[in-house]
Amino acid sequence: MSEISCSACGATFASRNALFRHLRADDASCGDVNDVASTSSASTQVEGASRRASKRTTKEGKGHDERRGPRAQRTDEDALERELWIGGLRGKFRSFKGFRDAIWRAMPREGCEGIPVPQARVFKARGYKEKGEWVGYGFAACRDPGEAKALLVMHGTEIVDEDSGAIMVLKVLPATRRHAGDKAKTPTKSRELKAGEHPNERDIFMAWTSKTLERRALDRGITSEELVTDALEREHAYVALRGVEVDRTATERLRDELFDTKWPAQSQRRSVKSDNYIVLKRECSPSDPYESLKLACEDLMRAVDPSFPYDSLAITKNFISSAHLDKEDQSFQYAMAFGDFTGGGELCVESSDGLTRYAIDTRERLARFDGRCVHWVRGYEGERFSVVWYVNRRTNFTEPRFDVDLSFVAQD
Repeated sequence: MSEISCSACGATFASRNALFRHLRADDASCGDVNDVASTSSASTQVEGASRRASKRTTKEGKGHDERRGPRAQRTDEDALERELWIGGLRGKFRSFKGFRDAIWRAMPREGCEGIPVPQARVFKARGYKEKGEWVGYGFAACRDPGEAKALLVMHGTEIVDEDSGAIMVLKVLPATRRHAGDKAKTPTKSRELKAGEHPNERDIFMAWTSKTLERRALDRGITSEELVTDALEREHAYVALRGVEVDRTATERLRDELFDTKWPAQSQRRSVKSDNYIVLKRECSPSDPYESLKLACEDLMRAVDPSFPYDSLAITKNFISSAHLDKEDQSFQYAMAFGDFTGGGELCVESSDGLTRYAIDTRERLARFDGRCVHWVRGYEGERFSVVWYVNRRTNFTEPRFDVDLSFVAQD
């Protein structure tokens, strides 16, 4: 078998895997992990020396930040935009080695000349389930955002598992977040939605359960891959609605209680991005520090829907909402917002069929919707407080009847 050489330093190796280990070594100085390897020859040695000289020049000159090696300096935004989420990994490809092999096989043979194989960064074998089977996914880094965008053509590539004869369809989408090990490197500010922004389409799509997505595809007579493509490329229009103005005295009392609330030193849900987040039970306990706030919530709901069996309250300050489902909810919920926020802050809900989206103005107005549908808050500036009345007790379970209750909106 012919030897393979490192195109940066000229060292020879018996296999491609040995070359990869060399390139990933902690003390490696040979540039990009995915530089193209070639058969050992005199010309390769010259090329390697040339590359080393070029890197020395770059390091010493003003172009240092433009290096494309594994130690290149990049902004957080650039690092995220140059990553790909790659899923659909089954069989022998559900390992880190298999993940790298799948990327290698899916690389386009035409139209992407000069783009090296993306570097596999992290892999999760038990990523998500499809039809009861665990499917793996991982993140791979390209050299720059332009290459990542070009390699999206790998989405839908069919790869044959020679061991089983099964055909695997690769899913390749833009990465939207880093894996857990990178959290400390990504400031919270860089993950916030700017005023007027919505979460990206992939986040909204992936927030739904696989069962719902499978039902969507069946109802529309399309494949899962076609459903993904449609969701990412569709121009989504938003139906603008306004919540209902309810008893003014009760609304003002709740607003004043919210503004006067002494928030805990640490948010009760640290995984949720917000200045403060409190989950309260409806009942007041002896010496309850939130008794006044709970009673204000009770007073307002009694004026609107006295029979609504809510048992929990979510109280937030400057909640930065990602698209999500309230999976533990047993029924619909009510929501109201307060504050001086501008440029957004509407409660947004996507219908279960994925074809309609609502943007509801809930500033001192009440909305009734089903939190078991994917929902989020549009980006805003300023301060925003919110109260959500919801049901957690299974004894009060109700089947979903609406995404947003259109009979409970302001009538102009």
